[in-house]
Amino acid sequence: MIGRGCVQEVGSYVKELGYQKALLVTDDFIRSSDILEKVTKPLDEANIHYVIFSDVAPNPTCKNVEDGLKVLQGNECDFIISVGGGSPQDAASCISIMATNGGKPQDYEGLHKSEKKGLPVVAVNTTAGTSAEITINYVITDEEHKVKMMMVDKNSLALMSVNDPELMLSKPAALTAATGWMP
Repeated sequence: MIGRGCVQEVGSYVKELGYQKALLVTDDFIRSSDILEKVTKPLDEANIHYVIFSDVAPNPTCKNVEDGLKVLQGNECDFIISVGGGSPQDAASCISIMATNGGKPQDYEGLHKSEKKGLPVVAVNTTAGTSAEITINYVITDEEHKVKMMMVDKNSLALMSVNDPELMLSKPAALTAATGWMP
């Protein structure tokens, strides 16, 4: 979905697909901003339940992913909504893959390491230009070995991408400029 105000359609779309409860993956900035309510309001209106996981670091770590997976499993979520830029999108991709394939994040470093399609992800984008919401690539930091791991996995592609420019209005101007695309 793309266009001004399209985030308002997320709840009805998810309801139509039959999903019941989301793990909403985001970061502290989004959680403390007016952006989160713009995503949760349509979910509330459609009676879609969710639990918020906002412990995603600017460079998501294995611990972030493992903690998110525990929240997902402990709350019996049947899909994921990622809200943010690259970091929440990447964390959600890895949580999605681990939810259906098991293991640990390090197991998926490299090219197409998962056997099963990840849990469905609705990727709500809040930055312009990174494309993290529509790619099969994601990066997770292995804090123990102090390396960034690149995962490329066709099974991690989001079910739906939501690109509503209204979600980008309250972001800092420097972030918008840094993530924008220039021809």
